[in-house]
Amino acid sequence: MIRTLTVFYLHQPSRFDSKRLPVIEYGLTDAFRDFCRETFDARGALDYPPLKLIVANEAAQLAKALFTSDGPRGVLTEHGRACCLFLIDDDLLASTLEGAPLRDWLKRFFPAIPKVVLTRPGHPEVTLPARRWAKKDARVFAQPTKHHERLVHLFKSFWMPRFSTALRQYVMVKAGTNWHTPGHNGGRAFANSPFLRGFFEAFGSTIFRTDLSVSVESLGDLSSPEGRTPLSEAQKLTSEIFGTSQSRYVTNGTSTSNKAMLMTLLRPGETVLVDRNCHKSVHHAIVTSGAVPRYLPARWNAALGVWGPVSLEDIRRALKRQDDNPRLLILTTCTYEGILYPVWEIARACERAGVLFYADEAWAAYLNFHPFYTFGRGKGDAVRYSAVNEICGAHFSVQSTHKTLAAFSQASMIHVSTRFKQLLEEDTAPAFRWLRKRFALHGHGSYEKFSHDLHEFLRYWHSTSPHYPFLAALDVAGVQMRLEGMKLIDERIRWSVAFRKRVAEECGKEENACFAGLDEIAGPGIDWRAAGYMKDPLKIVLMLRSAKACETFRKALLKAHIQWEKASATTILFLVTAGTAEEHFEYLFRVCRQYRSLIGAPKATGTAKPVIEAVSGQAEVLPHDAALCDGELVTLEESVGRIASQFLVPYPPGVPVFLPGLRITKAMVQLVKGVIATDGVDAVHGLFCRGGHAPYLVEVLNRDEEARARKPQPLLSSN
Repeated sequence: MIRTLTVFYLHQPSRFDSKRLPVIEYGLTDAFRDFCRETFDARGALDYPPLKLIVANEAAQLAKALFTSDGPRGVLTEHGRACCLFLIDDDLLASTLEGAPLRDWLKRFFPAIPKVVLTRPGHPEVTLPARRWAKKDARVFAQPTKHHERLVHLFKSFWMPRFSTALRQYVMVKAGTNWHTPGHNGGRAFANSPFLRGFFEAFGSTIFRTDLSVSVESLGDLSSPEGRTPLSEAQKLTSEIFGTSQSRYVTNGTSTSNKAMLMTLLRPGETVLVDRNCHKSVHHAIVTSGAVPRYLPARWNAALGVWGPVSLEDIRRALKRQDDNPRLLILTTCTYEGILYPVWEIARACERAGVLFYADEAWAAYLNFHPFYTFGRGKGDAVRYSAVNEICGAHFSVQSTHKTLAAFSQASMIHVSTRFKQLLEEDTAPAFRWLRKRFALHGHGSYEKFSHDLHEFLRYWHSTSPHYPFLAALDVAGVQMRLEGMKLIDERIRWSVAFRKRVAEECGKEENACFAGLDEIAGPGIDWRAAGYMKDPLKIVLMLRSAKACETFRKALLKAHIQWEKASATTILFLVTAGTAEEHFEYLFRVCRQYRSLIGAPKATGTAKPVIEAVSGQAEVLPHDAALCDGELVTLEESVGRIASQFLVPYPPGVPVFLPGLRITKAMVQLVKGVIATDGVDAVHGLFCRGGHAPYLVEVLNRDEEARARKPQPLLSSN
C-alpha cells in the first residue's frame, strides 16, 4: 500500500514566504483526497495517501531529490519512487540539467508524470513543450484552500479514468429497464435462477451490470472512435499517458492488434522483415495481409531451450538488402524471457532504409513508467527502451495490457508514435515516398487517412459487442501507471533483485549460475550490453541443472500451489507484474531453498543446429495463397519436399516450424517427430490425427496448386 505520493516543486524562493509551503502541501493533499473519493469510489472508506511536497530551488537539487547520488539513473530515492507530479515555476522552465534542457531531461526519465508550469502575471507567455504539460496561475497553488475546486478539476484532468467513471455513473444512476443485449440483462438471468445464482454471487453484481452493449450510445462505441464520448476521451487520455499520437483499445488481445495493424500497413506481395520468434498471431497477420515474410536469422539456445534476440548486425544487414524492398520490420521487445532491444538504434537504421519499425511490446507495457528502462543513464542524451517514445523509437507498438498491468485477459492496446505522424505529414525524405503515397489525401501524406484506414481494419477484427468491463480496465490501467506506476515498478524491481541475490547466496553460487541473464540467454560472440540490449529484471528465468531436475522442481512448485508462466526443459519463467505481491517471493524462495541442489546452469546436451536448420527456410509461395488453397493431407514423412499450407507449432521450440508457403524439409519433419516422441502429439499445435494416434497428417498444396502457385516477387520500385 502506498503511504504517500510525492509532488516535486522546482521553486523560485522569491515567489512567496517558504513558511507557506506546508499550507500548500496540506491544501494539495485535501484536494487530492477529495478527487480520489469522488473518482475511485469503493464500497468501504479508503484512506487515500497524502501528498508530500518536496521543494528544489534549482534543477540540480531536483535531480538529487529524485535519484540517489551514488547510483545509476534507475535508482530512485524514497521520494522519487513515489513521484506523481512536477510543479515548475515559469522562470525555471528554461533550466538545464546534465547538459540537456530541463523539459528534455524530464521527458527522458519521467515521460508519463504530469508537469505543471506555475505562471505569474506580468511574466512572458509560457510555451509548453507538448501534451503531459499544463500551466496554471501560481496563485492557485499559493492559496490552495481558496482554489480547492480548481485543483480537484486539475487532478481530474491528469488522473480521472474517463470511460470507467462514465460506466459506473451510468450503472449507478441512469440504468433502468434493459431492452437490449446482452441477454443476461444486468445479471438477472443468473440471479433469478436457482441453478445459476451461485455463479452470480461468485462474480458479484457489478460485473454483470456493467456488461452493457453499444445500445448505450452515451458511453461510446469501440467501432466508432469519432465523436466525443467517454470511450473516445479515455483513449485520448491513454494516448497522453503513453506519449503517442494515438492509442486504441482492443478487447480481443494483441493477436487482433497485430492482424489489424498489418492489414493497415502492408499490401499484398510486399515484404516484411520478421523475427521467426514472434508471436504466432504475427505469422497469421502476414498471411491475412497477403505480405511476404523474410525471416531474420534465428538464435536458438539449445542448453536453455529458449530463443535469443536478433543481433543488430543481422538487422542492419537485412535492412541494407533492397532486392525485395521491405516495408516493415517486426520485432518482439522484450522477448518472452525479457531481452529488450536497443529500439533507438533499430529505429534509426529503419528510417535510413525507408522501413517502418513495428514493435510487439506484449510483455512490457510498463517500460514507459520508470527511469530504470533507459540507456545512457545519467547523460543528457539518454534514450528509452519503451518502444514508442518521444525521443527515438519504433513507429508502432502493440501491448498486451493484461499480461503485466491491471487489466482483464484479452485487454490490449495499439500505440502509434508521434514520429510516424511526422514521417507521414512533415518529413520529405525520398525513402518514405511510398508511405506518403499510401496514405495520401489530395496528393499529400495524411495522418487522418492512416487513422481512417486503421479504424476500418479494426472493424474487420473487433467484436461489435465488446465487453465493457474490458474497456474500463484498459482505461484504469493507464491511469494507475501514471499515478502510482513509478512506485509499483520500483518495488518490483527491488524485490526481484533481492530475490535473485538471496537464492544465489542460498545455493552458494554466482547469480548468473542460478538465473539466466542477458549473456546466458543471448549467447556468446557479441557484446550485447555494449550494443544496448538489456535483460528486464521483471522476467525471472530460473535455471535447473537438467531436464529431470526441472521436472522435479515443477512438481514441487505445484505442490506448493505456485504456478509459473512458462517452462522449457531446463528453465522456468516467472513473471513479475503490477499485481505481484512481496510475499509471493517468500513462497517461491521456500521452494528454491528446499530444492537448491537442483538449481544451476544446465550442461548443453546438444547443439542448436537441428532447430536452426528446421526454422531457416523462406517462403517459396505467397503465404496467403498457400493458406487458402484446397490442399491435401499427407503424412509427415510424405510431406518432405512439399509446400506447406498450414501452421505447425511444436513446443519446444514454440515457434511455427511449418508455415504456409514454406517448402518442408527433412529437418522440419525430424524436429516435429522428435517433439511427438518426447512430449506427445498434443505438444504439436496444428497436427491432424484421429484419436491422438498415428498416422500424423499435415496439409500441403496439392500438385496442381503447387504448379500454379504464385512466387514471391520483389517490388519494382520504392516509390
